[in-house]
Parts: sequence; structure tokens; C-alpha cells
Amino acid sequence: MQIRDLRKALKDMEPYVKNANFLIQGKRFSNFNMLVREAWANLLICAVMEHVTGERWTFQESDGDGVIGSVETGNGHIVEHVCAMDFPAGKQPPKGEDRVLWAINHKAARGPEYAQGKILVVFFDGAGMFVRSKIRESIFGKHHFESVICVGLLTVDDTGYEYMLTDYCNEYENQSISFRIKIPMDFSGWNIEQQMQ
Repeated sequence: MQIRDLRKALKDMEPYVKNANFLIQGKRFSNFNMLVREAWANLLICAVMEHVTGERWTFQESDGDGVIGSVETGNGHIVEHVCAMDFPAGKQPPKGEDRVLWAINHKAARGPEYAQGKILVVFFDGAGMFVRSKIRESIFGKHHFESVICVGLLTVDDTGYEYMLTDYCNEYENQSISFRIKIPMDFSGWNIEQQMQ
């Protein structure tokens, strides 16, 4: 099944995002073959890609963690997800950029065949202060994914949610591109600002 309307999907996601247990506990939709946090990250990536390309983007179910792509061109990208979140019980991942690197290395260790043709999506929260350039320097040339996209929760307050999305595409070499995504508390849309080139 493919998501037809990102903005409708955003509104549909509201109760799941506002109840963080759906994200933390790896809950799966009953009518859509994807974890809640996978669908949420895929939606945020598609929103950024619409902002960048001016095209409509969507995501759909697959044997893995989903496919994202342009509606206009039909080009799709297989995504593989990993999360690094503050779990209520059990061992906590490290803070800062080490949290993100811990998640990337966990998936990269599976080797080139596993990574081939996929984009790795890291969904995280609770990292605190982290330096994007340190992540880029630490992973460049050390994995076999087409790209690594990190989606991290920055803040939640009365005005809404703010995420940082950073694309560490191999083609960028020693650069990365980051965006701040602001979702108002009523989940009526989003505001996206590019942070750096």
C-alpha cells in the first residue's frame, strides 16, 4: 500500500506521535506493514524531499522498512531503519554523536550485501548535544549504504515538535545537508528550513 497524501498521513500520525510509546516500543500498524516510527521517519524524509525537489513524494510498504520516492518520476529508494532512542527499560545508548554512530555501526556491521541499494535511516531522540560534522567524518567511506539519513527529535513544547534531518549521502563526500522540520501541535502541516550545504 502507498501513502497517497502526506498531509493527510501527517494528521493520521498525530495520536501515534503524541503517545511516544508507539515510537519507543516498536508498535506496528494493523493495516500498514510498517512500524509507527518507520512510517513517521519516512513521512518526515518525504516532506523534506518535497521541499528540496518541488515534486510530490510518498512512501509505501515493502518487504523491508519501506520505499520512499517521487510520485512524478516514479524513482524509489529502499530504506532500512534503525533506532537509537531513550527506552524506559534496559540498557541506554550513549549520548551525543556516539548515539547516532552506535546505531549506524550496528547496521553497517552486517556487511555490503545487506546494505547494497539501500538508504539507512537512523531515528533517534535523547542524544543531547551532537556535532553533525563528527558523524560525517566518522562514517565516510566506512559503510556500504547509498546514503545515511539521520532523523532526530530536537524539542517538544507547547508549540509543537522540532526534528533535525541530516543527509550523509556518499556523493556529498565531506559535506552533509541538514534541515529543521517544525510540526505544529495540531499537526496541520510543517515548516522546513535548510541549515547548511
